[in-house]
Amino acid sequence: MTTTTPSSAVAARLLADLVELLLPGDADWPSGGTVGVQSTLAIRLVEERGEPDLTRLAQAILKAGGPFADHPEERRIAIARALEAAEPELFGWVRDAAYFAYYESPYVVAVINAQGHPYRLRPHVKGYPLQRFDPARDAPKHGRGRWQATGDVRPVDISTLDLDNDRTQAWGLKR
Repeated sequence: MTTTTPSSAVAARLLADLVELLLPGDADWPSGGTVGVQSTLAIRLVEERGEPDLTRLAQAILKAGGPFADHPEERRIAIARALEAAEPELFGWVRDAAYFAYYESPYVVAVINAQGHPYRLRPHVKGYPLQRFDPARDAPKHGRGRWQATGDVRPVDISTLDLDNDRTQAWGLKR
């Protein structure tokens, strides 16, 4: 059986509809499609898995019963479940990448902050406000860990981690 390759417009719509199903939004939270998760997701899919997987995803959605448009919610959910059953690894990757992209949106961050939770897109720049460390209050009490003075910390041998391979370099440098 030959699977046809959908046009770019059709593939983009299929991905946008899948994102809307995974991240529908409500009165307070914008939907994934509204904040553009499908674009970030498509870019990451191509960067991390290659262009063939972008095409494969669109074909798999069609094979699972897509497109999603003009179907009631129950049917759209059934299409997504069929997609997950047919391509569990790809579906899981896409779902997780969509969730990550959603919570990286400045619009979603604004909702999180409006609800009283401190959340930053780039916490490594300024960090989060924390109380000064108090060993009496903050030391582990579960018995599994212990506090160690900074001067007593020693390097860990990472020579066996193969940190020079292409995937490690690409993952670390493209972020």
